[in-house]
Amino acid sequence: MTTIWPFWNEKRISDVYENIYIRTFVEDWFLIVAKLAEEISNTGGDYLKILDIGCGEGHTAKQILDRVKKDYVCDLLETDNAALERAKSFLQVENKPGEIFNGGVEILSFKNEYNVIYTSHTNYYWGVNEDHYKIQLDNVYTAIKEGGKLLILTLPQDSAHYKVMLHQIYPEYNYSEYIENYYKSKGYNVHVEKFQMRIYVGDILNNSKDYDLSVFYKFIHNTNVYPDREKLQIFRKKLEEFSQNGYLDFADHLIVVEK
Repeated sequence: MTTIWPFWNEKRISDVYENIYIRTFVEDWFLIVAKLAEEISNTGGDYLKILDIGCGEGHTAKQILDRVKKDYVCDLLETDNAALERAKSFLQVENKPGEIFNGGVEILSFKNEYNVIYTSHTNYYWGVNEDHYKIQLDNVYTAIKEGGKLLILTLPQDSAHYKVMLHQIYPEYNYSEYIENYYKSKGYNVHVEKFQMRIYVGDILNNSKDYDLSVFYKFIHNTNVYPDREKLQIFRKKLEEFSQNGYLDFADHLIVVEK
């Protein structure tokens, strides 16, 4: 079963993907990166075997791995093979990538393989329904060694991302609260670090043109289809309602599951 991430082709024309990076409040993001690196570095063992789920082209992986304080090797898993190959090439200059795996979490069959598994905003694509999603949550946990950690960075229910959507895009089992409660129900040791993750939309709200508004609409609704003008105006009002001082707070949660 292959998970589809529709923005890889769009990245070639510098539309949705770079647009969102420009909008990110960088200080917020690097506080999150630093915490991920700290959690990895504080994992037991002198040499860490790490897995990045959904590495993309490796840019987030590099930001994290640059700050890891222990010796390591980091395997890479990604559904888009071209992105995976670029990540391997990009990371091997200064970091320590290991094996690469082309596929989604459903291909994981490793038992007690990794000291740390981490993922940043990929859990939305792990399952086709709730039962399938639970299987993937179990698979990922199974791949961690005793004394290891699973780190899942994702959005909580009250994220501004969900508040500005015109219709439900992601099921509730993608929310951080669901994942936290699922692992706690198994008796696992779970804690959650809560962060601001502000996205700048002030430029969209301070002009009457539709291009940037349309691009942001596509990002929020995970679609390649441009909306009609009526939807755009409703979307603009949503941004006005939930933004503060030109920013939306996506309110990232880092779920830490210790084994």
